[in-house]
Amino acid sequence: MTIKTRRLDITWNYIGTVVSMASGFVLLPLLMRFLTSEELGLWYVYVAVANLAMLFEFGFNPTFARNIVYVVSGARRLTPTGCDPSSVRKGVDWHLLNVVIRASKAVYALISAAALLLLATAGSWYVSLVTAGENVSGGWLSWAIFCTSVFLNLYFLYSVTVLRGYGDVAGENRAKTFAKLIQILVSGVMLLAGAGLVGASLGYLANAVSMRLLALAEMRRHADIEAGRASDASAATLGEVREVLGTVGHVAWRDGVVQLACYASTQAMSIMSSLFLGLAETGTYSVLLQLATAVYNFASAYPKSFYPSMQAAFAEGDSARQRRIVSTGVVAYWGLFVFGAAGVLIVILPLLPIIKPGVAVDYGLFLGLAVYLGLWNQHSIFCNYIISMNEVPYMVGYLVAAVLGAGLAAALCGVLGMGAWGIVLGQALSQVVYNNWRWPSYLCRRLGTTYPTIMSQGARIWAGKIRGVLLSR
Repeated sequence: MTIKTRRLDITWNYIGTVVSMASGFVLLPLLMRFLTSEELGLWYVYVAVANLAMLFEFGFNPTFARNIVYVVSGARRLTPTGCDPSSVRKGVDWHLLNVVIRASKAVYALISAAALLLLATAGSWYVSLVTAGENVSGGWLSWAIFCTSVFLNLYFLYSVTVLRGYGDVAGENRAKTFAKLIQILVSGVMLLAGAGLVGASLGYLANAVSMRLLALAEMRRHADIEAGRASDASAATLGEVREVLGTVGHVAWRDGVVQLACYASTQAMSIMSSLFLGLAETGTYSVLLQLATAVYNFASAYPKSFYPSMQAAFAEGDSARQRRIVSTGVVAYWGLFVFGAAGVLIVILPLLPIIKPGVAVDYGLFLGLAVYLGLWNQHSIFCNYIISMNEVPYMVGYLVAAVLGAGLAAALCGVLGMGAWGIVLGQALSQVVYNNWRWPSYLCRRLGTTYPTIMSQGARIWAGKIRGVLLSR
């Protein structure tokens, strides 16, 4: 089977991204209207802690997805650095596919249990620390519901991973989109009913449960693959599962360290803010961070649609196709990023004081966050292209930048009293000295090109596409 990115995949990836962004924009007014400043700050602490717990999957999600892509593309043998090119043949080794999926289920069961244990202990201690002396209603019940939601999100993650491995970007995003719509509905109704933090947490729980059901329904749409898997009469043995885990673990743990470093450079800023700035100011800062994050997620939707195609192109040794995927993806990213950031500045930010009178909107801080996260996400996209080749050369760079960024942010914000700007500048300085330029340069060299060439090639391709659309009318 040959995995290619279809127009439907791109469309649903954008629908999923827009709905995810819209859910934030729809819930944001409700959260700001029906939660106190302290409760809003605590909610964003919940979200930051939940994102940290999701890192317990520690790189297995993309690694399992890549290896499923390799098997579906014809690989008969997986190696620690990907697949053995000499083993690639027509057709699918259904037994190997079943073993990989069985291994993913086992991993996610263990990960979810460990994450729940950590949230119930260290997480609860942290929540008690930041809420001490604060006026927060329903904090512990909402936290218990939130912990349950995180457990289920991790436990059912394998279903989304399998869809991504099948190359079904459309199916994955359909499941995410409808689950997010269910969360909006439940959270909105509960917040309007006065349930506060408990209502917002129940919406998060509804998202976790519905995601599982919808993803399994999307898997059943792949009748040919599911029939092939069912034709395998041999059960996956414990030894085979261990062998696959040993193979994927070679890259997974490195990818996991990278994801932890990514978290420290982005979402962890809300946790740091809660330590230095207090819950009320954390809530305002986290709103700006959410909006800036929404912009780069929107801009990333196009290049992310082609990750499975990039992995398949690598397995097939098609360098020209890889260069085209990178060039069109990066140019689209920056065009959409500028468009999204302008939209937030012109349309969204002026509405915040209307939604919650008295809230201070710092336009300069949003721009600073947007520039930092835009550059950070660009090199992250390049690193996702690199890992499509099943190598993680950037792990040390990410880890050093995360540690350096946390130290600089703590010094600038806590010691020098620069407030939220200290957090942003500390993180930005840690990235610009190396990661921002190193990994785009690394991938371009691997593909036999340069960054300016990639950008000019992408611009030419997009200009041709736009001319074609205009001339066809």
